[in-house]
Parts: sequence; C-alpha cells; structure tokens
Amino acid sequence: MIEGLKLTMTGEELRGRLAERVKHHEELVERYEHEAKREPNRNDEDDFVLPEHMCEYEQQLHEWRAETLSYLREHIEGGEVYRLGPADLEFGEILPQKPGMVEQEEYEREQRVGFSLERIAKEIGRSGFGVSVLGEAMEEHRRIRAAGKTGVASRARSRRK
Repeated sequence: MIEGLKLTMTGEELRGRLAERVKHHEELVERYEHEAKREPNRNDEDDFVLPEHMCEYEQQLHEWRAETLSYLREHIEGGEVYRLGPADLEFGEILPQKPGMVEQEEYEREQRVGFSLERIAKEIGRSGFGVSVLGEAMEEHRRIRAAGKTGVASRARSRRK
C-alpha cells in the first residue's frame, strides 16, 4: 500500500522533465544578464531597468537551480521507476509552474499576517493601554489561522506529520 500521494515516473521521463527545467533556468540567466546591461527605452516612459544587484541575484539563483537540477538529472537511472512525493516534486520542479496570478495571491495570503501585525502595533500605539486591542487582534489571528487563510496553519500541520 502506498501512503499519501506519490507520482510514479520512469527515469527517462524524470530526466526529460529535469532537462526542461534546466533549460528554463538557463534562459532566465541569459535574460537577467541582458537586463543588467540594457538601457531603458527613452521613448517609452513605462520602460524601466532592474537594478544591477537584483539582476545579479537572479542570475546567481537561476544558475544555481540549473546546476542543481542538472546534477540530479545526471544521477537519475533511465531504466528505473521513481516514486516521488510532494517534497521531491517541489525540489525537482517536476510539476507545471503556477500561473503568476496564483503565485501573487499565495504571496499576499502569506503576507496578510504580517500586515495584520503591523496594524496591531499601530493600534496599540494609539490606545492608552492596548490590552483590549491586543486581545482582539490575537483572537482575529486565531480565527484566520484556524480557517487556513495563512501558510502558518498548513506548515504547522505538515510539521506534525
């Protein structure tokens, strides 16, 4: 019996998917190298150039991912069958990429707690004692967390397993 959700792939399928991801990261490295040298188009007021340090960070990040995934690909046995769990799928970037809108929404959901804490601090600063505001804020955070609206609840569940 298999416990949990596992994806079964042949070594050749896995190598192919890893090769796609390596190529994607190599293309991103080239893109950020070009961006670092590019001048903004003076005729387009909406055109801007990313700062050089940001381009350098992105280049290094994608170079590292390409190297890591290449290393994995080179050590996959083509004739074997691999059973991959969620951590394997994520680390190897095996599943299709999330659409940008989905990633943005997840990022905003994760950050919502931080924004709430900032609001709480401001409220405490405005109140005389802040005890009631703090209590209300803690209760609001508990409700949000219990409803699974933050990544905190899902991370806590995954740690318990």
